[in-house]
Amino acid sequence: MNRTFHIQTPETASADVEKLERRVRGLVKLPTLPSVMRRVSTLTENEDSGANEVADIIAADQVLSAKLLRFVNSPVYGFPGRISSIRHAVVLLGFNVVKGLVLGTTIFETLGSRGRELWNHSLGCAILSRHLGRAMGLPDVEEVMTAGLLHDIGKVILIYMAASQWEEAAGKAEEEGLHIATAERAVFGADHARVANWIATKWRFPNRLVEPITYHHQPWRSKEFAPVTAAVHVADILARGMGYGYTGDMVMPSLHFESFETLAVSFEQIEAILAETEGEYEAGVDIFSPDSV
Repeated sequence: MNRTFHIQTPETASADVEKLERRVRGLVKLPTLPSVMRRVSTLTENEDSGANEVADIIAADQVLSAKLLRFVNSPVYGFPGRISSIRHAVVLLGFNVVKGLVLGTTIFETLGSRGRELWNHSLGCAILSRHLGRAMGLPDVEEVMTAGLLHDIGKVILIYMAASQWEEAAGKAEEEGLHIATAERAVFGADHARVANWIATKWRFPNRLVEPITYHHQPWRSKEFAPVTAAVHVADILARGMGYGYTGDMVMPSLHFESFETLAVSFEQIEAILAETEGEYEAGVDIFSPDSV
């Protein structure tokens, strides 16, 4: 099938990227954004906002609350039956983890089947990130998992704002055998990792989440949180290898061997992690489906 692709030129790319960045950073103002997310996003921009305020907003949405509680009590998180309320989830998992779950999944759900495909991949990456983080002895493995869950949030944002253009990029990637990030740069002037950086800083995520989300394809650029970024980088590739979801292309990203070596995880450990992940993935993949509550 022949396609006509809109390709950025050097003359238009800079202006278009600036325009795209303004749209992304102003995302909270979009009237079509789910009301819970708009309110949570607004709170995150206020440094005086606390975890209790966010918990109250989430708890007021019965459907979202039920789905989040089902998720955090599932084998995915390993707290079976232990988390009884959104406030309890904030206490056990932390403000950034719960905020990341809300901000991520509320947008995933607006995208229909494409959102489901990205959710499946992101969930697989999240579970693998947590297992790798635990094997590495990293602290706060639930935040490592959240970084894995949100690593492709830039794709979700691009589809949410410009679905036809992102599908154009995906078509270009498929027909020309390109990585989706390369095709995104050709169409938008910026790729999903850059877009993720804009939205993660807009939502005031800490650097320990911003770095792995931004540099999951370029882990050597991570400075302060290189081990977490390496875990997400490897988890993303493993999730692709396991066939979890669809990421917009059919190209396996290049493995950065230095980052892989920093994991200090044996191949036997990776095999065990893959086996354990499979069961957890199956338990979590349907949690955010329309009929899950």
